[in-house]
Amino acid sequence: MRLLAILPLIGVLAACGGRSRQTLFAEDDRRPADEDSAIEERKAREALADIEKKIARGDLPKIQFEFDKAEITPESFPTLNLIHEILSRSERLKLFVLAHTDSIGTQEYNLDLSERRAKAVKEFLVKKGLPPPTIRYRGYGFSKPRADNSTEEGRAKNRRVEFRVTTRDWNTIY
Repeated sequence: MRLLAILPLIGVLAACGGRSRQTLFAEDDRRPADEDSAIEERKAREALADIEKKIARGDLPKIQFEFDKAEITPESFPTLNLIHEILSRSERLKLFVLAHTDSIGTQEYNLDLSERRAKAVKEFLVKKGLPPPTIRYRGYGFSKPRADNSTEEGRAKNRRVEFRVTTRDWNTIY
């Protein structure tokens, strides 16, 4: 009698054993959806890296804010418009906005300022048409400097906004 109860289970396991992995298909074509996501994410990362290179060369303005405020300066709009364009290419793309400050002021103040600035960038992109749930933001204050905060040049490098893109579900990240 026990053998009869086990036989259906063995049959199910045998049927599943021939597959290497489950394939999820996108509706518009027959390639696995996870492969498409990986390609979209790679292309978006490359495009963001290209924007960062243009900023470093001075071909694009870095994202700037009014002094001691979370108000984005108009000089930043061309860069933000390019970022919007990248994210608009796919509804699967999600963006992290990470804002940083220099070390002038208290840690608490700079953490709050960077959080407000990151939020301002999200709000700008949402006003341009990106869905709010696709963007998360975080301010780091001066906890992750790129350069020495003892010089004006170093402080200027530390005042920055960074972008990270993913296609992963937010629940798998947090």
